[in-house]
Amino acid sequence: MLTKSPRLGAFPRVDNNSKPCYNTGMLKEHLKSRHLDLALHRPVLDEENQVATFYLWNLSGQLCGYQQYRPTGDKKAQNDPRMGKYFTYKHQPTLALWGVESLHLTPHVVFLTEGIFDGARLTERGVSALAVLSNNPTPDLRGWLRALNRLVVTVCDNDQAGKQIGRASCRERV
Repeated sequence: MLTKSPRLGAFPRVDNNSKPCYNTGMLKEHLKSRHLDLALHRPVLDEENQVATFYLWNLSGQLCGYQQYRPTGDKKAQNDPRMGKYFTYKHQPTLALWGVESLHLTPHVVFLTEGIFDGARLTERGVSALAVLSNNPTPDLRGWLRALNRLVVTVCDNDQAGKQIGRASCRERV
């Protein structure tokens, strides 16, 4: 029996193994609905398993990690690479951020967010945005942000994690 998916809003098909599969292109459409510019950010898409992988970079342009996003994953399965909604791997102790590819030379402002999709909403509007992907930013973050030589505006939730990120930027908090 086919039922409407509560998360993706589409009807899955069933393959020979009775495993629900979503139509090709479904993941792309879901990411677009979350305001992600696929041409700018270029995630690796696994349509069969419905997983988007986002590369994380440092200021030197080195690949330092990745975050997997699985729209149908269990949010309670924190950092589980097979079941969780999000799985993040960062090479330690390197600082790794999402959105380095969105940095523009002008204007001299960058928005700092907690998550990829928060940053995607901003880059969709043509501004530079970085996501720290952490609720506990490292001390290296402050130095990294100073090296950018830009006004840093923190856009975060009004919770403990958001306050920590706001303090890490030491600039302006929205």
